[in-house]
Amino acid sequence: MPKKPLRRHAHHVDKKLRFRLRLYSIISLVMLGIVLYEIFIKILPLMFATLGIFIGLFMGIISARMYHLSWNHDAKKIVSRLDVVGAIILVLYILFVIVRSKLIGFFVAAPMVGAVGFSITAGIMIGRVIGTRNAIIEILQERE
Repeated sequence: MPKKPLRRHAHHVDKKLRFRLRLYSIISLVMLGIVLYEIFIKILPLMFATLGIFIGLFMGIISARMYHLSWNHDAKKIVSRLDVVGAIILVLYILFVIVRSKLIGFFVAAPMVGAVGFSITAGIMIGRVIGTRNAIIEILQERE
């Protein structure tokens, strides 16, 4: 079954969830802009930026599972809540954020650590949007 545009069904998605998706989209665009600027001024090689974004995408799609999405029959909307698996993913994500610079520093030179960190973070935000969007579409298709 082909995926239907999400906009047509936006009224079935909780306002908090829509706000979170918009916020992640804006943050990812800003971060991508910073990464592109870092590539343009030759601080970050394109290969490292691309690799960072792909690593971030993978991590973002996993971290999108942080919030469990479900259909609320009373409100007729998709709502999100943090469950046990989500809490574990949240703790792991926070640990990654804390050690990110040191971890990245093992693989790249010191001047590039911040730029690679931005590319990974941009990928994470994009991955979270993609993962959440796919989960929403899946729930909406089940409702049809």
